[in-house]
Amino acid sequence: MTPRGRFFQKAELDSNWPFQFLIIVFGVVLAMFEGGLALWPVFYGATPILSLIFLFWVALHHEKLVFLVTGFLIGIASDLLFSDLIGGRATAYIAVVFLMDIRRAKLQQGDFRDVWVEFVAVTTGVVLFQFLVFSALNLAIPAITPVLFQVGVTLILFPIGYVILTTVNMAFNRIRVSS
Repeated sequence: MTPRGRFFQKAELDSNWPFQFLIIVFGVVLAMFEGGLALWPVFYGATPILSLIFLFWVALHHEKLVFLVTGFLIGIASDLLFSDLIGGRATAYIAVVFLMDIRRAKLQQGDFRDVWVEFVAVTTGVVLFQFLVFSALNLAIPAITPVLFQVGVTLILFPIGYVILTTVNMAFNRIRVSS
């Protein structure tokens, strides 16, 4: 007698869940690293937004591994670590993932300049959103110099982070193909 039916079919082992979970964990660890950078005197009060660089890159190159929940969880972790308004950065990160879902095809066909200009717009939007929400809820305008410093350092670090993430991705792909 030959076994038939769905209970005797091969298991599907090619799931994306472990990679999606690892992306969330790495994003949260990166947010913790951002918090550690806040202890350095040069970054006191205005750390670069490294988790945004990571989220932007992953949303651009690995669309199957990033959902809106990914941006939300990384943003909530950042909000809790930095004592920000709960949900401020999470909402902005959800908008980033949604925007990248719309703009991905155009950015992947363009050159790096187009990607960097898009990242400038995304970073400016995230920081401006947080700035406006914080100002509206506290009825006070925070100092703008640390905010500009934070945006500037993030934009300077974007090409470095992009190259590092792309290099690590290529190395993992070569290891996966060779084994």
